[in-house]
Amino acid sequence: MSDNIKNMEASVRARLLNIAKEEKLNFDFILLLFMQERLLYRLSISEYRDQFVLKGGLLILSTLNIKTRPTRDIDFLAQNVSNDLEKIQQIFSQISQIQINDGVSYDKDSIEVEKITEGADYDGVRIKITGFIGNARKNLQLDLGFGDVIVPGEVNMEYPGLLDFEIPSVKAYSIESVIAEKFEAMLSLSVINSRMKDFYDIFTLSKLQSFQGETLLQAIAATLKNRGTVIEEDHVIFDEDFAQDESRNRLWQGYLNKIGKESIDFNLVMEQIRSFLKPVYQSILNDEVFTGYWNNDKSMWISK
Repeated sequence: MSDNIKNMEASVRARLLNIAKEEKLNFDFILLLFMQERLLYRLSISEYRDQFVLKGGLLILSTLNIKTRPTRDIDFLAQNVSNDLEKIQQIFSQISQIQINDGVSYDKDSIEVEKITEGADYDGVRIKITGFIGNARKNLQLDLGFGDVIVPGEVNMEYPGLLDFEIPSVKAYSIESVIAEKFEAMLSLSVINSRMKDFYDIFTLSKLQSFQGETLLQAIAATLKNRGTVIEEDHVIFDEDFAQDESRNRLWQGYLNKIGKESIDFNLVMEQIRSFLKPVYQSILNDEVFTGYWNNDKSMWISK
């Protein structure tokens, strides 16, 4: 290994350590976040850029510029690409070996590819790969979904970088479709849902961003139709009993502890989610137009 490569690795590690100290964040999390970012960059300059659309937790972290919620996976919607495991392994082996002077390397021999069907957000393919910055190593996981819809369509995204390297420019989900998929999971899993991250993400997005009701309705309706989700007049997730359930509140508090967040009352979270999504849900149920504007400062729908 050349001295230049060793020097870059040492420099990157030192600068990431400074970020962790300054922002009082876990250094291992910052290492993982940087290795995820640099793999995204390699994807963004490869011939496969337009075939993998970023979604999930990493998209939310970057959209809201949040570095405090750890996310183990990089989630993508795969488009115009076969779900053949051998083909996918070849694609990500090729991407991982693009040489960039950013202090990061990926071991193509560590790549594992498998079908995912149980306990996942969707049927798809999971890829595992090991990344390195010098002697520091992290195991990265990429989950690929197939066949979902994006409303109003994918967007071009400049993914924010931790350091002063060229940033990834990738295809990404619209935030409306992010919410639609999380809301669909809440509806379909109903009372057996233990995925507190969906409640947290929708709550946070509704607090920090405004939305056009018509676009949000279209995204949710398209996702429900595409996934064959049946909706009913009085869904249990909108009941007050759902928010007050003791076991669900314990799950919620455990999730907040895991991501290092101060306590937020789950009743208040569900009150916010009801205000945000129940009018849209009701309009879909009644096959009505919904043209409100979500004012995140007031946490309410207002007329245009």
